[in-house]
This record gives sequence, structure tokens and C-alpha cells, in this order.
Amino acid sequence: MSTTSAQPLLQVSDLNVYYGESHILRNVDLTIHEGKMVCLIGRNGVGKTTFLKTVIGLLQQRSGTINYQDGQLTNQPPYKRARAGIGYVSQGRDIIPQVTVKENLLLGMEALPGGLEKNRHIDPLIFDLFPILEKFLKRKGG
Repeated sequence: MSTTSAQPLLQVSDLNVYYGESHILRNVDLTIHEGKMVCLIGRNGVGKTTFLKTVIGLLQQRSGTINYQDGQLTNQPPYKRARAGIGYVSQGRDIIPQVTVKENLLLGMEALPGGLEKNRHIDPLIFDLFPILEKFLKRKGG
């Protein structure tokens, strides 16, 4: 792994996360520099998803820091992290079943600059990549 003097894009330091009293992540450090690709690998139950959910703000760390592009994310809510450019694509079909396919797709636009106020259309490229979605736009996600 090469080292660089550039400021890290994402830096997680001494991260500790618990579920109740179960200590799941212990003193985790991770630094990612711009333009680099990092892969979290491990068997089931070792904390990969817990780590990612903590970075995006769905779980609160008990201690440690999360910095992204020179800014402290440690106490920022998930919507602010999303607007900063941090996203998460789950392994499963984690969509909101009570709203339509179109509303689920538009929800992803909330993370763009200006949120839904400025991003009310779905790029046609989505339908080129996933043609079936256009037929299901009015169908409930569930």
C-alpha cells in the first residue's frame, strides 16, 4: 500500500461501537485517500455492516472519530452525511415498502446538492440500465 501526503478523504480513528452492552467494533482505524479503492472483507458477523452503518450515521459510536473531507462527521445526523456525499448501497433489497418505486428512486436524489427541491426527475439512464423499473414506477416498493 502506497503512502501519500495528501489529506485523507475518509479517516476513522479509534472507533468503538456497541449493540447494547455487546462491544462489536473495537478501536477500528481506517484511512482512505482520494482516488483509492478499499474493500472490507470478512466472514459473517465480524462487523463490516456495523462499520458502514456507523460511518453513514445509522449507528452511533460510543467513542472514536469519523472525518470526511476535512470535516468532523462524528455527531452529524445521517441526512447531513448523505448531503456531504457519503452513501451506502445495501446488500439486500432495503427499499421502503410503503411508498412507490418512483418515490424510492426520488429519495436517492435527496443526497444531491439542492436535495429534492432541485432534483425532481429520474435520469432516463436509470431506465436504460433497469428497464423494468419504468413499468413499476407506480407500484408500492413492497
